Amino acid sequence: MLLALVVLVGQAQTKVWNDVVTSYSNASIVKVTQVTFYNDRTEMSLHVDSRAGQWIRINEKSFLQAEGKQYAIKDVTVLKLGEKYTLPTDMLDFVLIFEPVPQDVQSVYFVEPNGWQIGNIRSASILPQGLVDTYWRNDATGDWLIGIAPEHVIYKNKIYDIVSRKEKKDAYTLTLDDETTIKVSKYKKGVRTFTIGNGKPVACSPITTAALPDYPTKDTHTGFVDNGFRMGDSVTIVGWLKNMPPGLREQNPEFTVSYENILSGNQETAYTKMDSLGRFTLKMPLMNSSEVYIDWGRSTVGAVLEPGKTYFLLHDFWTGQKLWMGDDVRVQNELLQPFVPSRARPYGAEVPYYEDNVDLMAYWAQCDSVRLQQEADLKVVQQNHPTLSQRFLDYEAGYYRMRQGRNMMQARFCAQNSPVPKEYVDYVGENFWKKAPKPYTLYSYFTTLNRDFINQVERDRGSVDINVVLKQFEESGQFVTNDEEKAILERYNKEFPQVMAKINAAETIEEKAAIAEAFNTSETVTNMDVLLERSMPLLNTYGFQHLMDIVDSLGGDRKIRDIILAQRLIQEIDATRTPLNSYIIAFAEKNIQLPFALTAVKTLNDHYLAIENREFDKLVLKSSDDLANISEGEALLKKILEPYKGKFVLLDVWGTWCGPCKEALSHSAEEYERLKDYDIEFLYLANNSPQTAWENVIKEYNVSGDNVAHYNLPSDQQRAIEHYLNVTGYPTYKLFNRDGNLLDLNVDARDIENIARLLEQMK
Repeated sequence: MLLALVVLVGQAQTKVWNDVVTSYSNASIVKVTQVTFYNDRTEMSLHVDSRAGQWIRINEKSFLQAEGKQYAIKDVTVLKLGEKYTLPTDMLDFVLIFEPVPQDVQSVYFVEPNGWQIGNIRSASILPQGLVDTYWRNDATGDWLIGIAPEHVIYKNKIYDIVSRKEKKDAYTLTLDDETTIKVSKYKKGVRTFTIGNGKPVACSPITTAALPDYPTKDTHTGFVDNGFRMGDSVTIVGWLKNMPPGLREQNPEFTVSYENILSGNQETAYTKMDSLGRFTLKMPLMNSSEVYIDWGRSTVGAVLEPGKTYFLLHDFWTGQKLWMGDDVRVQNELLQPFVPSRARPYGAEVPYYEDNVDLMAYWAQCDSVRLQQEADLKVVQQNHPTLSQRFLDYEAGYYRMRQGRNMMQARFCAQNSPVPKEYVDYVGENFWKKAPKPYTLYSYFTTLNRDFINQVERDRGSVDINVVLKQFEESGQFVTNDEEKAILERYNKEFPQVMAKINAAETIEEKAAIAEAFNTSETVTNMDVLLERSMPLLNTYGFQHLMDIVDSLGGDRKIRDIILAQRLIQEIDATRTPLNSYIIAFAEKNIQLPFALTAVKTLNDHYLAIENREFDKLVLKSSDDLANISEGEALLKKILEPYKGKFVLLDVWGTWCGPCKEALSHSAEEYERLKDYDIEFLYLANNSPQTAWENVIKEYNVSGDNVAHYNLPSDQQRAIEHYLNVTGYPTYKLFNRDGNLLDLNVDARDIENIARLLEQMK
């Protein structure tokens, strides 16, 4: 009996918070998993999810703060205070040990000087006192019903002002600015009853967890809205980023939602201004149900949104809670749960595909192993949370498959296997590409998976051979249709190799040119040109037809074929920065049935038509005539820099084919404005860039001015300069002083402030 009494006394002197909730933290890789209060110490268990090889360090002056007092750190498990610790794996669990904190505190705050800050650390089992700053769920449906702030009420996707508040023995009557009256009963056994206007009383429990708790009943309906990619649809998000820490709103006063454009592969972002309290309303176009990234880097909410719906999103930075309100927001709330396998380990949930010299067959096995483990984890989650909706389970399982497909196709860029094994590509096609959930915008991973998979299949089947095409046209009767045309083709096929032999045998360039000129103006070539002109629509579009044939052979449906064709046409326009010819546009109009896809192609095409017809200051385009007899890179560069002696010169080596280069050029106006007070010349050397595309990019981004010069040198001269400057990537930037000497400085035009600091120092 005496022993039992001692044990009971010991238990009474220990208090544990297992269900820990925290406020917004600057330590995104850290999670507080438990706080244990002992008589002689307080322990806080932490879980770190990062990458193996990264390091962490706990400052020896760290402390817990509670009720205005500080409790110093005394020790730490696994690592040593004040010393760097390199993570051996992607995850790490350890315990911080502090001076004893009183066990009756409601919350604590972890402070690491110049390091991690984690506020309002508390137990979800601690129920709220009073009504202010509380959120309540409908006990019958499980949905978030209402939120009460000091001066506002959140209800039915709106924020209302409270114009009057009456309290009587823990019961409340609130009157809103739309004259609605809300009656709130006393708090009994963890429940309050809310009667809103003339509605029926609703029994509600407080939401104390970071996300909405499990719903009370199972939801078995499946699928997401698929509107067939109808144009004009939108989604509305109303919300409140509440209690943002000082300065956080000022860093970015806009609320943003980003998503992957399935046609261009680019991130599209919609945004709206927040008011001084962090409230906002954003109505944005939404082509179909889509995975989106919401307020990334601050709230960092991943979700799937459906067109035609209105949602309300709350992120309370002080309580750390994120909640969705609206019609059918169950999946959105379930995806916020900390136990979701795909979200629980943001760094360690996939096999890295970007490591050097990847063995694809081994990588395939690793990916399968990870996915199977995630599927097993999901089954455990389902057992522990039996009311999870079927839509959540289906979406989560699809997420694993689309991520594996994306990763496997991306891994081939770092592979030691060449060519890519056929069984590897076939596996991706059969298990991920063919089985992609619909609509195709549901997972952002699918956009990359789709592009990479189709490109690999094209590569495996071989590129289009123009001679084969002509032969097919001839055999099908599309190229020559009568004996006269057949004779023209035969004469051309006979004379062409004879002329090439003469050209090769000629001793001087002048002789070679004369032979070629005579043949090009001959009746044979003139007649052949007529045949080619008539067949131009077929010749111009054969590659795109070949692409559609491949998609059909793989079992793709009409929608994915339209999307893939539109993707390829958009890539063609973007890569060349020139509009498509009339034959290809006619082909697109005939073969793309999805209006949104065809409209995207034609809109981008019209954009570059307008650019091509736009006048601009061609004085910025410099002739290379006076460089004709120079071949060495150092001498070429010296000659180019000659006119700018006495000025700083910022050199940009770029290309029309280079996406990052063009992205940087799009900010040229900001660059010129920021550096206008320095005597500087902006010099651009284009690598492997066709004349029209070169001019169009310059016009598109207005890369011009009195202190701007562009060169598009012959390829051998461009290579010579790049070799001299040791250019290994694009864009590459170099800075020259007033004497034309290259400065040994790391400069990047995308970091304008750094360049401004350097110029200021040398002014």
